[in-house]
Amino acid sequence: MVSVANEVLSGLANLTPDAFVKKMLEVGITRGYFTFVDGQFHSSHSDLASLADFVHNSPDYDNHEGLFFQVDEATKCLFLAGVHRSNRGAGHGGTRFKQYPTIESMFADVMRLSKGMTDKNACAGLWYGGGKAIIYAPNDPRSYEGVAREEIFANYGRFIASLNGLYITAEDMNTSPEDMRVIHAHNRFCTCIPHEFGGSSNPSAATARGVFRGLLAAVHFVDGKNDANDTNLKGKHIIVQGAGNVGGRLIHQLIECGAKVTVFDLRQDTKEALKAKYPAEQLTIHEDGDSLYEIKADVFSPNAIGAILNDTTIPKLKVRIVAGGANNQLADPVKHAKDLHNRGILYAPDFIINRMGIVNCSNEPYGYLAAEVQDKADEVYPDTYSILHDAAEKNHSPQFEALDLAVRLAKVEHPILGHRGKRIINHLMNSGWGK
Repeated sequence: MVSVANEVLSGLANLTPDAFVKKMLEVGITRGYFTFVDGQFHSSHSDLASLADFVHNSPDYDNHEGLFFQVDEATKCLFLAGVHRSNRGAGHGGTRFKQYPTIESMFADVMRLSKGMTDKNACAGLWYGGGKAIIYAPNDPRSYEGVAREEIFANYGRFIASLNGLYITAEDMNTSPEDMRVIHAHNRFCTCIPHEFGGSSNPSAATARGVFRGLLAAVHFVDGKNDANDTNLKGKHIIVQGAGNVGGRLIHQLIECGAKVTVFDLRQDTKEALKAKYPAEQLTIHEDGDSLYEIKADVFSPNAIGAILNDTTIPKLKVRIVAGGANNQLADPVKHAKDLHNRGILYAPDFIINRMGIVNCSNEPYGYLAAEVQDKADEVYPDTYSILHDAAEKNHSPQFEALDLAVRLAKVEHPILGHRGKRIINHLMNSGWGK
């Protein structure tokens, strides 16, 4: 470790990722970590004190077991992996290839997302903990192709390999099965690899199937019926925010079942494709993202970025139900759950209904069976309905019912391996990872 005065590295959380990468290379720090083991917070470098203070005091921190970063000198990228809990098994969740304005926003996002994966994996009954990772690149992620893109994912794959199985990655925002193939070529802790290599490829179809089943359960609950086989949505108006891999597939299922759908998406090519594919009487493209929340409908379905249900947007909603595939839809998981409930809007917890992506990935290492994934997707309906019913009995938000379930299940240790993740973290620290 290169020793520098702490004041030289003050305010690290406020830096842009590009400035952070430059600063770390200047002082010779290319790897670092913040861990929490047996009640003790650890930082790999005393010179990272300002960033350690931000992490430790962040409202998103929640005693994360490990946050590991690497500055990739060759590509000027920043790799960040977060593991929230690993007592049920290795942290498992996708890798986002995304730009952020500040280091603070990047670390906050990985903490929120990895905590969400703990909840999601536990409620799905998977023997995995919660993990998530981010690749930050100096240019638009979609601009990287060919050799340049492969170099990023090869180097990132070696970074994940260095964590010794603490975190298992998968496809996520702006990544593809081909990217997973490159990662997998450099470590074995990766899922969503292409079919020809024995993987499950893109998990979006499974995710969309689960979101549809959860949304259907919410519609039926509000309508006072409980029939998973009744998929008729004629007369229902559903707002879909985001028509990407998951949202686009959800739109297809909704229209097939007779719903009227209003869609907002930023990409012009996506909007043109939707208009060409579906009849105008069933699909409307809405061009203004701000006024989208004010449209009167039965369901608002967020399928893009997180934290979109907040103090500004919730008062605008004119729907009976919120149910979608985006992660961390509630900017504040407690306050905004209460706000929706107080307005009489039923919230289908995101980590209950969007869990099928990770279920699909988790099926992969043991020999992928698509039929089993389909069966698991069908379970989303009764599981969602049960949570909605129990929450109604207690007159509180379904979010709290789901969080209570997640807390109980997340405490259960892996029946064979125990809390192996904690032992791996101790090994990484004792062996000088990051020095």
